[in-house]
Amino acid sequence: MFEQYPFYPKMKILELGSGNGELWNHYFENETLLGYGMDITLSDFSEGMVAHMQKKYCDERISVKKIDITDIPFENETFDLIIANSMLYHVRDIDLALSEVRRVLKKGGSFYCSTLGIHGMTQYLYSALDELGISHTPESNISFTLQNGIQLLKKQFGKVERCDYEDALEIDKVEDYLEYIYSMASMQGLAQKYYDTLLDYFNSKKENGYLHVPKEYGMFVCE
Repeated sequence: MFEQYPFYPKMKILELGSGNGELWNHYFENETLLGYGMDITLSDFSEGMVAHMQKKYCDERISVKKIDITDIPFENETFDLIIANSMLYHVRDIDLALSEVRRVLKKGGSFYCSTLGIHGMTQYLYSALDELGISHTPESNISFTLQNGIQLLKKQFGKVERCDYEDALEIDKVEDYLEYIYSMASMQGLAQKYYDTLLDYFNSKKENGYLHVPKEYGMFVCE
């Protein structure tokens, strides 16, 4: 994704939901970008993540703030580029959040946001549980996906383009996949007694020694 961003000298950049800020490792590895003199603000709603980034990026070229995307503390038309990766589906009031992004984005600026689709890893798991007759509670608070993203974004932006990232998991050791499943927040109620049933099921789905788990992920580019 980093390679897709339209960087240029002296631009002002805001990333929302930066997490641990790992994306910006690419910035410090690129001598050309370092010479651009860009004004970069990284942010997250989690105080722990903000503290982590403040320790990680003790650099005058990057500032770190705690920001709620529904109340961005900057003036209108402040940023040339705004980024929000894998975070909009956690936002409860998505319309308010996107209106705030539009407010602080300069005319002619760009908003890049990535998200997941409804037919990826999670749906693959839910379909397996349904087939096995194992009860589960599907996540119901996903407010922003590849499927509804264009509709939501077009309320605020005149131009919206969807770019899909083709990807999948090829798993040779199903035990590792089950460890991931049992660690999911939405699967905390999954009883351990189903472990062997799931192990046998997913092993039976292997082809050429690998379990193929579909992923659905992509990015929207807005202007």
